[in-house]
Amino acid sequence: MRRWALNNLELKLLSVFLAVLLWAVVLGEQKIEVSVGLPLELKIPADLVPVSSVPESLEVTLRGPRTLVRSAVPHEVALLELLPALREGENLLPVNPEIVRVPRGIVVVNVVPSRLRVVLERLVEQEIDVTPRIEGAPLQGYLVRQVTPVPPRVTLVGPASEFKKLRRLHTLPVNVQGRSDSFTARVQVEPPGGQIRLREGSVDVRVDIGPAKS
Repeated sequence: MRRWALNNLELKLLSVFLAVLLWAVVLGEQKIEVSVGLPLELKIPADLVPVSSVPESLEVTLRGPRTLVRSAVPHEVALLELLPALREGENLLPVNPEIVRVPRGIVVVNVVPSRLRVVLERLVEQEIDVTPRIEGAPLQGYLVRQVTPVPPRVTLVGPASEFKKLRRLHTLPVNVQGRSDSFTARVQVEPPGGQIRLREGSVDVRVDIGPAKS
């Protein structure tokens, strides 16, 4: 064992000396401050959805030796998981420098914002009426007698608060220009907007066209 330790002893001592010297140079060089944006990923339960504005990233200010900071950003700087777990309703999360993982020798000076407000609502399903849009005019002497969406209602999924002002949805326009015969068209339903999404994105629209009564 002693023999192994003494083998190439000069080279080993030189390596240790150079490592210590390099570390001393790094620690002794000019310190700088750098601001970086770190992506913010929140673990939101599948049955909940945020209804408040949540930043996509946090601005983190770091201080340390120039060489160390430049080599560490962004590969060795990351956010740890935010605690506690998110729940339905209002969540106030303190954002402390401790949530930022940095290499030894680098200090986290500041994190912006210092607190997150995340409001979560439970996802609900609701059916709503569909009204087809018609554009154009049938052939002269004919008229559109009836327009029927099939199915007449579609299922939406989203936070309950966004359903309050939503009474019905429309389809994209169905063109009847110059038509004299009845037909059925597959038509997209206009997106409701916000965080509400459609279970079914399209419906069949039956258009009944017949001669105009004299």
